[in-house]
Amino acid sequence: MPPMLMMCWFYCIPFAKGLFFASAFLLIIFSLFVLKRGIRQSRPWLRQAAFLLIFISVLKLFTVDIYLLRDQMLCDSRFFSSSCNAQGFKILQASGLAVLALCSLVLFNLYRNFIRERKRREITPEQNHLRFWSNFGMFLVMLLVLWLAAPWVGFLTVGHVPQLFMNVPWQHLAVLNTVVLLIGFWKLEDCSWLYNPAEKTRKKYLSRVWTPKDTLGLSVILFLITLAFSYASNDVLSTSQTHGQTHLQIDKIDFRSLGPGFHLPQK
Repeated sequence: MPPMLMMCWFYCIPFAKGLFFASAFLLIIFSLFVLKRGIRQSRPWLRQAAFLLIFISVLKLFTVDIYLLRDQMLCDSRFFSSSCNAQGFKILQASGLAVLALCSLVLFNLYRNFIRERKRREITPEQNHLRFWSNFGMFLVMLLVLWLAAPWVGFLTVGHVPQLFMNVPWQHLAVLNTVVLLIGFWKLEDCSWLYNPAEKTRKKYLSRVWTPKDTLGLSVILFLITLAFSYASNDVLSTSQTHGQTHLQIDKIDFRSLGPGFHLPQK
């Protein structure tokens, strides 16, 4: 039980912290997809829900996040370290409320524009190059799998990690993969995937066994599985990049004090 708790502390707690502070941005991205679907499918309630989610995200960002990160934004900053006091905290929170009011005004004007029904031209996957983006996303997922497997293969074969995989961090590939998949799903929303017998000849892509939509879905599943196993490969790379130190330090706790199992391997 204690090892499992330690592993949860090492992996789950930092992930939960990062997910909490990133939730506002993730919710904004999700809201943009909801908004586009509401426009494409002429559903007013989806557009209303999208703007409501964006407002909730902005509200959290400029109230809760600013309050919790005030020390990092002022005290740990090279530019605002002189404002690390009670007065500086009050100014920061007041600035956040002012930006929140401005964003609310902008959102209200955008809401009035997007709430109206607009006739949209139907687009096929061939017209917006959906197949290219879905295949490109799958290629990047396979490349990321190779990049994360390389440290293990290197240690098992030649005893070290090839320098190429040290110079190009896997996180860069993961960010690029995320951007490409988001572009693919954004273009996916332009197409109608609802089958209508009267439009069978006009929507031939619906009769195919495997579509770019399926490729994107499979890419996301493989991408999430790969990210789940990325911690192990990252540990191998961290061990290779550090000498005499350990990466097992969270919240200023040195896990080497817990036993020899948490030490780096001796040369």
